[in-house]
Amino acid sequence: MDTLDTAIRLMVIGQIIVISLVLAARGPRAVYIPLVLLQACVAAYLVKSSIALTAAVPAVEIPVFMLSTASPYLVWACANILFEFHRPPTWVMALFPAASVAMVGFVIFTGAAPVPVHAASIGFSLFVVLHAIYSIVRDILDDLSEVRRVFRISFVACITMVAAWILFMELVFVGQPEPGWLALTNASLIAAVYLAIAVPLLTRPSDLLPNHQPAATEEESGLDLAEQEMHKALLAAMESRAYARTGLTIRQLAEELDLPEHRLRALINTRLGYKNFSTFLNGYRVDEARQRLADPKQARVQVLTIALDAGFASLPPFNRAFREKTGMTPSDYRREKLKPPQVVTALHPQKRAD
Repeated sequence: MDTLDTAIRLMVIGQIIVISLVLAARGPRAVYIPLVLLQACVAAYLVKSSIALTAAVPAVEIPVFMLSTASPYLVWACANILFEFHRPPTWVMALFPAASVAMVGFVIFTGAAPVPVHAASIGFSLFVVLHAIYSIVRDILDDLSEVRRVFRISFVACITMVAAWILFMELVFVGQPEPGWLALTNASLIAAVYLAIAVPLLTRPSDLLPNHQPAATEEESGLDLAEQEMHKALLAAMESRAYARTGLTIRQLAEELDLPEHRLRALINTRLGYKNFSTFLNGYRVDEARQRLADPKQARVQVLTIALDAGFASLPPFNRAFREKTGMTPSDYRREKLKPPQVVTALHPQKRAD
């Protein structure tokens, strides 16, 4: 069993090296760096959790230990990049890796891993993975691409669920030697994950990786007659401020326009270039908010009121969407647009008397 376990782990590490090289050559840097780091963390976990491999490379024990501890956070980061879900405040998510790093430092410098410290570190990591699962599943209907929706399910089933399983079993056997069957099971699950995830990532990067889709547009060029009719109906709905209805879903909009939902999804996604329905709606909502914020007659209207009237459910998502589109906060935008124009006085030289 030990020989088979080691062989599977080495096979997966080989897959990781190949996939990392391919992603580095194909993907945008902002995408492939976290993905490659995640694979390095998984490779580190495979080494750390194997007695045979750890004994073979004792010099890298500390780096391997630290990388393997970071695996859950890289799972969350990669899920955020691939599926672009709305993350909580930075300080909230920074709290968990900071606490985990502190625990790792304690173990390294003291040479001991008390059960409460180990259990707390696993608990933090488990929370991060579960948050990734929740975020991916929560936004699945908002994703306009059928390929990406299927990949969300695969990602949850193959990566985050496996990570949650491993962390849960570590919590169960904390302070105890890991059974041989569990080590073999974990290595086999990770091998299956790479076979399931690597193929779509490498064969369909234009559908799955960010920055591959064309920029969003409202132009009708390239649309056939049926798509042009759907586009006109869609624009008419937006002109009547359908976007201002909080919680509007693409299914509801398709029913109101008497259009097949899958065709409306395809129009907004593949033809207009939007990945998520909320992004499509937020474009109109932000445009309306910009007009009102720049209107001197509405200078006393609260930003929250403008956000709610435009269709946002609360202020944080409005601020985030507004900043993504304009590069500034709503308050700064209003201040910039409503500031009085500067008066420039031209200095004319006095004429000499003849």
